[in-house]
Amino acid sequence: MPLSTLDAPARGAVRRLAPTARVDEARVAYVVLAHSDPALFGRLMRRLDDPRAAAFVHVDGKAPLEPFRRAVQHLDRVHFVEPRIRVMWAGFSQVESTLASLEAAIAGTSPECSHIVVVSGADYPLAGNDEILDFFADNAGRQFIRRLAVMESGDPRQLWRLRGRHFREWADPFTPQPNPLFALEKILRLFPRQVPRGTTFALGSNWVVITRDCAIHCVERAKRNRTLVDFVRPASRPDEIFLHVLVQNSPFGAETDSIELSVDVTCIGGPSHYGNVHALTPNVPVRSAEEADAILSTRRHKLFTQRCSSNASAAALNRFDAVACS
Repeated sequence: MPLSTLDAPARGAVRRLAPTARVDEARVAYVVLAHSDPALFGRLMRRLDDPRAAAFVHVDGKAPLEPFRRAVQHLDRVHFVEPRIRVMWAGFSQVESTLASLEAAIAGTSPECSHIVVVSGADYPLAGNDEILDFFADNAGRQFIRRLAVMESGDPRQLWRLRGRHFREWADPFTPQPNPLFALEKILRLFPRQVPRGTTFALGSNWVVITRDCAIHCVERAKRNRTLVDFVRPASRPDEIFLHVLVQNSPFGAETDSIELSVDVTCIGGPSHYGNVHALTPNVPVRSAEEADAILSTRRHKLFTQRCSSNASAAALNRFDAVACS
C-alpha cells in the first residue's frame, strides 16, 4: 500500500517529548546523536556554539549522562533530549532516537529555522559557523539526503538489509559471545519479507540535513504510518533507510538530488559515496594534521567530517580549528 494512503495512528512509533524551551532566534538546529567521548562532544559543541544556532542532543541511554552535561555546562543553547533511548547499533532504536531528537528540535525552534542538521557526537566541523550558516541560508528549501533505490539496485546485500529479519536490538554483533539469533537470521533467509507495494525504498548515509518543514512531515508520518514502521523495524541499519523512504515518497523528494544508481556501500569507505554535507572517510579516526589537510583540500561544500576522537584526533582537530577559524 502506498505511503500516502497509510493514515492509521501508529501507537508507540515515536516517543513524545515534553516541550523544549523555544529558541526562536536559531536559524539552524543541530540534532546531535552521542554515545561516547564526552570530551570530544564538548569540543564539538563549543565549535558550533553561535547565537544563530541551537543543538538538541540525544545521549544513548546506555551511557552516563552527567559527563556530557558537564562538557557543555556553560553553553546555553545545548538542550538534552528526554527520555533517553537505549540505542543498539543497526537496530530500530537508532531511528527512534533520531525521530525523538527531530521532534525536540521542532519544538525548540520557530519557522525561522531553515534546516536541521543530523550529526554524531564524534563528528567535527570543517568550516566556521559563518560559512555553515551562510551555506544553509543560500540553500533555503533544499534537502540534503542522497539515496539509492534499493529494489532497483540488484545488490543482494542491500536487498537483504531490507527484506531480512534482523534482531539487532537483542543481538549485538560487537559482543564476543555467540548469539543464537544470528543463526535464526540465516535460517530466515529462506523466507524473505515482501516489500510493500507502491513505495520506493531508498537508503543512504544517516547523516542528513532536512528543512524544518520536512522534519515535521517525517515525524508526523512516523507516528501515523504503522505499516512502514513495522516493516522497517527488523531491517538492518534502518537509520540509513527510514528517513530516506519518507522523503523519497513525499513532495520533499523533489527538493533534493534525484535518487541515484547503486554504488557498493559495503566496500571500504562505504557510505562515503552518499555523503551529504559530511566528508565521510574510510580511514577513521582521523589522526594527523596531514590527514586533516587531505580532507580539507578535497572537501568542496562538505562542512563536517566523522568519527573523530578527543585523544587520537588531537592534531587533526587542531588543524581543522586553525583553518576554519582563520
